[in-house]
Amino acid sequence: MFDASTYDPISPHVTAEEIGRYAQESRRQTEGAGSRVGNRAEFTLVAPVIQPTGPSVFRERAKKAQIEAPYWEGRLGTVHDLRVCLINDDQQLLFAATYSDDFMPYVQDVIRFAGPWIDYIFTDVAEDYPGVKSPDETLQYIAKYQVEAGIWYGSPDPEATPRDITKSLRVTNAFNQLLDTVQE
Repeated sequence: MFDASTYDPISPHVTAEEIGRYAQESRRQTEGAGSRVGNRAEFTLVAPVIQPTGPSVFRERAKKAQIEAPYWEGRLGTVHDLRVCLINDDQQLLFAATYSDDFMPYVQDVIRFAGPWIDYIFTDVAEDYPGVKSPDETLQYIAKYQVEAGIWYGSPDPEATPRDITKSLRVTNAFNQLLDTVQE
């Protein structure tokens, strides 16, 4: 727990009390690796890439995977953001997401609702990728390559889910349209 009375900020231009207004208690995910703040959690996986062909397969598929990302991730309804890229001179594939929910329901939803998309990204790119056809093999693969972030920020409101945010934006847009209509 953050204690402003004992905290010494990085910058002398910021008080411990000011830092305390923004502090978030990060804890470890209960059923897997990953940090969690409120209802949000981070998922980071770093897998070796098949050499020499994996990088070119990834690049060939990236545009289509990007086009379809909102559809597949939207089916889950818990994903705040996602990054997938080649790193370390194309030797590794980074898959990093922020999501709402607990670890196992998130992974099960990914397998159930976005399996074809995940397979499209990983198959023939990531070494030893088993596909999502077998949840047990998928969980073993995740356990082997998942890493936990050392520093992770859960957003200004770590309790808000993507569904909450979408609903709030709809209400805000409807209210703004009402105001615009009244002002006309």
